[in-house]
Amino acid sequence: MSKNYHIKISVSLPLRVVEKLDKLTTYKGKSRSKYIAGAISQRLEAQNADLTEMELNQCMAMTIARLGNNPRDSLMKQILVAYLNPVTNE
Repeated sequence: MSKNYHIKISVSLPLRVVEKLDKLTTYKGKSRSKYIAGAISQRLEAQNADLTEMELNQCMAMTIARLGNNPRDSLMKQILVAYLNPVTNE
């Protein structure tokens, strides 16, 4: 009999982060808590993932979760694509 207990915690976030979060959640009638819990879960799963056994789309999603979706991380994403789809000289 396993229950999914929730624990209330308190965190401090920069105002800009909260404003962006609200645009994705509360302004659309969604829960901040669920969004944050989902984001943390994705990040934890991404840190423990074995990227060599995943499809490219899954790897890209994990990469975004690990690195963020920032244009400056595009080089790392390109390296990942090259690693997962090596060019062979056959």
